[in-house]
Amino acid sequence: ESKFSLGVNVFPNFSMGILSYDESSSSAGELFKNIETWKPSASTSILVEYTLKHNAFLGFGLGYQNNGEQTKKQALIFSINPTTGEPVYDPYQPSHAKSIYNHHNLEIPIYYRHLFNNRFYGVFGLSGIVNISNTRTSVLYYPEKATERNTKNDNSTEFRKINLSTNIGLGFDVIQKENFSFYIQPNAQFGILGLAKSTPINRNMLSIGISTGIRL
Repeated sequence: ESKFSLGVNVFPNFSMGILSYDESSSSAGELFKNIETWKPSASTSILVEYTLKHNAFLGFGLGYQNNGEQTKKQALIFSINPTTGEPVYDPYQPSHAKSIYNHHNLEIPIYYRHLFNNRFYGVFGLSGIVNISNTRTSVLYYPEKATERNTKNDNSTEFRKINLSTNIGLGFDVIQKENFSFYIQPNAQFGILGLAKSTPINRNMLSIGISTGIRL
């Protein structure tokens, strides 16, 4: 039998940048902590596994990774009713807004997978991350008309082109057939280096979700 197997992995997840900052930027760092939240993200890759022995496998891959963060939906208050103290919204102006930050990367994972029994396994490894592009989407919510979305390239900092992330997961083969298996795998991924090269406020990306895929 061949010692190589081919697989496809899909990783829907929630991602967010874990903030780090120096004392001079503590007030801005705390502000970002309060307004930023998790963003729905997704990654996918093609994998090749090599059988080391009956319960041990070494894997390599190539794929696309998306991660980032978003701000919470914030009210845009232009004026206050002096009688009621309530915000006054212009139906032709946005009442709320948020920003979504996306990082588009090429991911090159290498990992070790160990079987605990014939279906249950653990996996850990590293991924090389090559940053392709970064975008920011502004979302404007109007009282009387449709939501407006505008996406632009994010040039707010000098993003790191090459990064590394750690990967760890626990998986279970839901379906096992002679020619393929289908699995689900709770998974976590954490960026070793900050997104930016040199900045007083930086972010290390954390992604948590459930991988799923097939092995042939």
